[in-house]
This record gives sequence, C-alpha cells and structure tokens, in this order.
Amino acid sequence: MNWDEIEKSAGGEFKDYAPAGVYKVKVESVDIHEIPTGSVAQDFKFVEDDYKYPKSTHWLSFNNANWRCLHQRNLMMVLGATKEAAQKAVEICESKNGKEAVISAYQQTYDKLLKKKPEVEIEVWKNEGEKYSDSDFTNGSVRMNKPGDTKPQKDEGQIILDQAEPVEMESDELPF
Repeated sequence: MNWDEIEKSAGGEFKDYAPAGVYKVKVESVDIHEIPTGSVAQDFKFVEDDYKYPKSTHWLSFNNANWRCLHQRNLMMVLGATKEAAQKAVEICESKNGKEAVISAYQQTYDKLLKKKPEVEIEVWKNEGEKYSDSDFTNGSVRMNKPGDTKPQKDEGQIILDQAEPVEMESDELPF
C-alpha cells in the first residue's frame, strides 16, 4: 500500500485546531444563514495557516434593528471598512424589502469586503466540558460574550454608595 497516496486521496491535509490563545488571522469568508429558530447566524471563517481556526458566529438580529445596524457597521469597520463606508453599506442593506432581501444584501456586502482577506485578531477558547473550540474577534466593539465571562464586580466605592442612606438636601445648598 502507498500510504502517501492514501492520505492524499482521503484528504490527508489534516491540521489541528488552534489551541486557546489570541491570534492574528485573515478572514476568509462569512456564511450568513437562517437557523431553524428563525435567527440569522453569520459564521466568519478564517484562513488556515499552521492551524485551523474555529468559526466565529455573530447574529443578524431581526428583533432589534438598531442593534443589528450598529453591530453590522462595527463588524465592517473591524474588517477594514471606514466608518462612513460601513454606515453607507448598512443603509443600502437595510433599504431592501423583506428579511430575505436584507440577508442577501448583507451576504453580498461581506463577500465584497472579504475579498481583500482582512487581518483581524481573534481569541480561541475551549468551553469547559465541550469537545470543540470557539473563537471571536477581540475588538470590544463587536465581541460577543464568551461562555464563562463574568460581569465586572462593583468596586468598593460603588458598593458603599449603594448601601448609603439617602440624604435630604435643599436645592439652594448646591453650588450650581
């Protein structure tokens, strides 16, 4: 048996997934698709180098149009568009009639933007008890919370203020 031929014909180009950490990678594509619940996922896929990278899923929310517009603008900016160009692209996509037309417009927009294979920074992590890794952009303007992220604790000063008793003040006591 010729094992080199067997590996080659069986797709022997296997690469390990990246271990947990932060990486600079190029974005290869995005697959925008509706899932059975009706939500619309945006699966960003990254160019392989020494490793494969898990996709990063973002959401094209049809429950909150303002969040959708802002998140899409910020994603486009992370991917290399200027603020003005990203805003114009979002306005064009949002001007389409119907959910399917909006989804299609965003897919075409990202396809064009990603032709340049923009470089981004992502974090890869493995969820406790899970078999596979996940990833997301490190840029805070688009980062979704990863499982296990905790909300920042209140600092001691805020705790003291929260426990303080209200004080009665006359408005003429204030210096402004």
